[in-house]
Parts: sequence; C-alpha cells; structure tokens
Amino acid sequence: MVKSQPAPGGKKYNDTQQGLSWSRWEITGYVVLILIALLLRLWDLGGQAIHHDESLHAVYSWYITESREYVHNPMMHGPFLFFVTAFSYSIFGVSDFATRLPEALFGVFLVALPILLRGYLGRAGGLITSLLLVASPTMLYFSRFARNDIFMAVWSLALIAMMWRYFDSRKARYLIFSAIILGFAYSTKETTFMFVAVLGSYLLLCSGREVLSWALGIRQLPFSPSGSYMILLGTLTLPFLAAAISLFQGFLGLTLANADPEVSPVGLPVGTGVYVAFMVVAASFLIAAFVGLKWNPLVWMASFGAAMFVWGSLHISLPALPYMLFNDQVNLIGLNFNGVGSGIWQSLGYWIQQHEVCRGCQPWYYYLVVGFNYEFLPMIVSFPAIVIYLIRKDPFGCFLGYWAVVNFIAYSFAGEKMPWLLVEVSLPFFLLAGKLLGEISYSILVVSVQTSDVDLESGRYTPDPRFFGQKSYGVLSLKDNLFGGIVTISTIFLTVIFLVLTSIGLIQFLEPDFQFEGLFKKGLILALPVLLLAILYLTVIVGPYRRIPLISMGLVLAMFSLSLFGAFRLSYINSDVPVEMLVYTQTSADIPNIKKNIDRLAEASGKGNDLKILVDSTDGYSWPWAWYLRDYETASYPCIGNGEGCSTLGKQIDADVILLAYRNQSFGPDSLHRFQDPIRYKHRWWFPESYRGLTLKTMYASAKEKDPWRRIVRYFILRDFPLSRLGSVDSLAYFPNNFEVTGFSEPVE
Repeated sequence: MVKSQPAPGGKKYNDTQQGLSWSRWEITGYVVLILIALLLRLWDLGGQAIHHDESLHAVYSWYITESREYVHNPMMHGPFLFFVTAFSYSIFGVSDFATRLPEALFGVFLVALPILLRGYLGRAGGLITSLLLVASPTMLYFSRFARNDIFMAVWSLALIAMMWRYFDSRKARYLIFSAIILGFAYSTKETTFMFVAVLGSYLLLCSGREVLSWALGIRQLPFSPSGSYMILLGTLTLPFLAAAISLFQGFLGLTLANADPEVSPVGLPVGTGVYVAFMVVAASFLIAAFVGLKWNPLVWMASFGAAMFVWGSLHISLPALPYMLFNDQVNLIGLNFNGVGSGIWQSLGYWIQQHEVCRGCQPWYYYLVVGFNYEFLPMIVSFPAIVIYLIRKDPFGCFLGYWAVVNFIAYSFAGEKMPWLLVEVSLPFFLLAGKLLGEISYSILVVSVQTSDVDLESGRYTPDPRFFGQKSYGVLSLKDNLFGGIVTISTIFLTVIFLVLTSIGLIQFLEPDFQFEGLFKKGLILALPVLLLAILYLTVIVGPYRRIPLISMGLVLAMFSLSLFGAFRLSYINSDVPVEMLVYTQTSADIPNIKKNIDRLAEASGKGNDLKILVDSTDGYSWPWAWYLRDYETASYPCIGNGEGCSTLGKQIDADVILLAYRNQSFGPDSLHRFQDPIRYKHRWWFPESYRGLTLKTMYASAKEKDPWRRIVRYFILRDFPLSRLGSVDSLAYFPNNFEVTGFSEPVE
C-alpha cells in the first residue's frame, strides 16, 4: 500500500519515491548513460586552451599543493574549487587535464542525480532527464571547464532531491544531508544565495502562514514537511545573509561593504561598520539558534553543526593541512582563520558591490538569446509542461515550473550575466522537459490498460510510473504487436526526416542567389510534401490519442539531434574559438602553441626551467601565462608601457623570450636586435555580441528582410560566423635569432 503524505501546499500526493521498484532496463539505461557521460567529459579534457579564469583557479590550487597559504577571495568565489583541484593535482599530477577533472566528474554526478528523483520524474522521465543532461551543450561544455558552476548544479539538484525525499518520509537524515549540501554550496559560489532565495520563496508560499502562526504563538508544532524544511533552510542561511544589511549602508551612514579597493578589500566593513557588522552577525547566529532550538533541538543542532563543520573547515583551509604536514610547514596561523570573517561577510558584501559595477553587464534578454541557441530543447518542451502541471495540479511539476520561471527572472535582472550562469539558469528546464517527455513516452508505448484509474478511451491519460513494467499494462513491442511497432517507429522517424530536410531547404531558400534549379532542390521540393502526407496518413492509423505524442516525439528527436551536434561542435571543435556565445572571452589556441615553442627552446638551449622569460603584464596579460609558465622559475611579469607603475624595456634585456602586448611594441624596439622578427598572436578573443540593442522596432524591421533571417538560421544551425568579426587583443612573441618557431605563419614586420 502506497503511503500518502502532505504535499508542500497541504494537498495529498502519492509517495511514489518510496514505492517505485527498479527494473532491469532502467538500471541498464542509467549505467549506459553514466558511462557515456564519463567518456564525453574526459575525452581530450586538456585539449583546449586554458581560459583566463581557469588559469587563476589552477594557479592558486597549485599553490596549495606547494604549501603556500590559501586566502579566501570572493572574487574567485568559495574555497571548495581550490581544494578539490589541489586534491586532483595530488593524485594525477599538475596538468590541464587534472585542472578540469573535478568538474568533469561532477558533470557525471549531475547526469546520475535524476536517480534520486525518479519517483517524481517517472521511470522514463528520470532516464530522459539524464539523457538530456548527457547531451546538453551547456552541461557538457562547463563540465569540461574549471569553474564552479557545474558544482553548483550538483549541489542544487541534490538539495532538491533531499527536500522532496523529506517531504515524503519526514526522516531527519534528509535534513542533515541538506545541511551538509548547503555547507558545500556556500563554500562553492555566491549564487547559492539566489538559489536559496528561489527555494525559500517557494516554501514561504507553501508554509509561510503556519510558520508565522507558530512564531506568533498561535499555532503549535508539528509543522508540515515544507514548514520544517523552511525553518531549516532559513536558520542555516540567516548567518550568511547578515551582510545584506549593507544594502542600506547609505541610509545608515556607515560603510558595511566597502566599494573602494584603495581603502580596504571590496565587500568588507570599514571603521564603525566593523563593529556593526560584528553585532549583526552575532545577532543572526543567536536568532537562528533560538528559532532552530525551539523547532527541533536535536535535529537542528545536528544539521547546523554539520553545515558549519563543512563550511568552516573549507574557509579556514583545513584541507591544506596534509600538504603542510608533508612539507613540514604545518602551523595554526597557516590555517587562515580570517577566512571565517571573509566567508560570513565579504562573500555577500563583495557581490552586492559588484552588482552596480556590472562587469558582465548584458541586456535583460541575454539568457533568452544564449538559452535558445543552446538549450532550445528543454526550454521549448518546458513551456507546455508548466501549463500541463498547473492544470493537473501536480505538486512536483508545479514546483519545477515555479523554480524555472522565478530562477530565470532572477538571473535575467541580476547585474552580473555570464555564459557559465546558463548552467544554473537552465537546470530546472531539464527536469521539466524530462518529466513531460517521460509521460509522452508512456503514452506512446502503453496500448492497453487494466487498471480503473487510467482511461485511455476518454483521452484522459495520466500515466502512473509505479505500474509501468507490471502486468497491468500492455507494452507495445515488435514482438507483441509488430504492425503497431512499425507504425509508431515510422511516424517518429519520418517526422525527424521531414524536419531535417525542412531545415536544409530553409538554409537553401534564404541564400541571396537562391533559384529552383538543380536535382537536389527539385528533389527536396518533391520530398517534403510526400513526407508530410505519409506522416498524416500514419497518424490516422495510430488513433486520435497517440497522434500528438508521436508527432511531439518526432519534433523532440529532431531537436535532440541538433542539440547533440551542437554539443560536440561546442566542446570538441570550437571549445576555444568564440564563434560560440558560451565560449565568451577566451584564451586563444595560439598561447599553447607559443608554450610548445618555449619548451622546445628550453630543451634545445640546455637551460631547461632556467630559461628566462619576460611577460608584459599589461591589462592582465600575465594570465594565463602564470599557469603555463609555472615551472619556469625565472619568468618575470613587469608592466611595459607608459601607465602608472609601468616602464619601457631597457637597452640590455636579460631574457631569452619576450611576450609583449602588441600595443606596447614601441616601448623597446631598439633593444630587441638580438631577437628575430616577432610572432603576432592572439592573446584573448571574444564574440562581438551583436545581439545587443535589440528592440521590438528593430526586430520587426529585421523580420521583413531576408538577410537577417539567413544570418540567424545559418548561425543557429551551422555556427556560420566569420572569424574576422571576432574581437581580440594581440601580443608579440620574440624568440632568439637562431631559433626556428613552428606552428605559425610568417612573422610580422
């Protein structure tokens, strides 16, 4: 007998999570998907050039293995990334591959996590969600990129799973697991605040009244599961939220989150603000403890202790102790107890100040542009899914819809918009799409029902995943129903072919010199109506209640094919070429080529790691060279030019290789006579962001012209974008006269 528990809104729903058994095909499906995900995320993992941000993360992680002190800096987010990367170096050695390995493995974990939600997504829904995550361009690319975002996707999805499992079972272990996940999340990235705000607002809508009544003494315990979870989430978050008072620092006349780096680190309090900040943090802890202990003393203490142990250990650099012990450098001062203060206050204070700076300033529709370029499948399928689950009042479906919509709005109006944030923006859409597509797949496969709660004849079909695979359902297969199986597969297959040929025809039609000439074009014009008639005929055969599911699945498979092609193109072909919007500002592949020549010179000259390399540090040019040249102990990074703190190259340059910003070539040509003509290379390059400035008026004007449509379609399907339009900053590489540089065209004059 399946239990029934209160849903977040006070309604009842089936405890499918506890009553859903495993089947052989389901286990096989997950194993295959996880192995494919592992292969895709590890293949040529160190192949692309190290991005500017990746090089920062890599160098400071390497410092940990060298027993150098780690200092928490919210500009590079939380300490988790640095310690997990240092651990990767300890096992696999220091390399580009090891730098990205933690993210790749977490990308595999993300693919496996729908297992924890299979009771809510359905058997097929869970598998399809994992499949969508395996083939997602965004999830694949950022699983092969040394940033925090794929970690956050894992923490977010794991927390959702723990929350809904607690709703079902009311077992305290899911609250403690949630606390541990929150401890890791707050130690990973400050977007945790946005995720918790979205989750908290949902819980507030569900249980705010009962919690408020309890706080006012009107209502007694126990709470509903959602009310209890709201208490846990709120009390664990309150201390980390203390710095939010800095939003009102102008009104208070205090500096609670400093904005001027010349005064003190950005985000920290200054002057009297230090004492106020201390009191606010202390009050936050006291309020959290008072509410938590009044709610459930044992559970709250265990949960709070678990979260703080994880968070505190990482922020005081406790994982660095083994490296210190190995090098006989262990000391308590090296544990960086200042990380507690910076983690509690500066993490949020820094990003409150960065909201106004708007370093990644983009138009409000930014995630619509990049989202529909890469994650069009889950986003398009999610639109009808939200409507269906609202009408059906499906508790988990409604939650996913709320998460998707509110999360998308929040990120769209945040000051910082970056391509890697699409990982967190798009995550709920994968679950919505997977859940709906799982139900569509049931409606295609199931042809006879012997249970009274499902009526196929009326067309009111709501599949219950608990019964799938049991004898109460007749499952369509080639063995049991050869004709029906052939019709079903043919309908889906012909729909996919029709859409593929339509796309090819559209590309041809939009060409400026298009004419109805040639065998291919004439054959295409003939094939499309024939295919359409065949599809219409087959949909008549399959019956009225399976037409829409079959056509929908054909559409989805066509989109999936395009998405999979886009994922391969992004991660293995254009991974460091910014014709892709997700690549953003990227280190050029020229830099690894320069590094190969430096290594050749070091070996040929016999100087090895003592080769002297001078790198112009203008405008941050020292990154990613600080990573690539980490083994060259005599590498130096002076600022060249006429800026403050900069100078010209001296007449006697003590360097074997010079890497000079292209704009600074006039600051020392007389002293470069012993070097051959320089190699000009791209240091960083970026997508030109031609989508900025869109308005309804400009969109309407463009829609009437053929050429804008041609550019959009060719970019969307083929990523047809001229490299000449990409922005870049260039550098010059000077090698000795007697050395042959390989891998480049003729030197510049």
